[in-house]
Amino acid sequence: MRRCWIQDPVTGDLIPKEEYRGPSVSKGAYIVPDIQGYQSQATGEWIGSRSQHRDHLKRHGLIEIGNEKQVNKPREPDRAGIRRAAEEAVRRVLG
Repeated sequence: MRRCWIQDPVTGDLIPKEEYRGPSVSKGAYIVPDIQGYQSQATGEWIGSRSQHRDHLKRHGLIEIGNEKQVNKPREPDRAGIRRAAEEAVRRVLG
């Protein structure tokens, strides 16, 4: 029977998988810290908390880059353009 081993990242020792106790991971809640304050590029006012940040974005119609929702709508094919390109290709090949 084959055994599985795990290499301890600290000591480099090979330990049987069933005996390995990896680094302890906290099972407690993760509390997200508040954001650091910043000066708004839109108005120049000081934004000092996450709630002020959300309110400021809503009040001025702003979005965070990278957080906007992208809407990927399939484009309708340009059938007339496809037909023209195909006809032009046939004319070039056949003369």
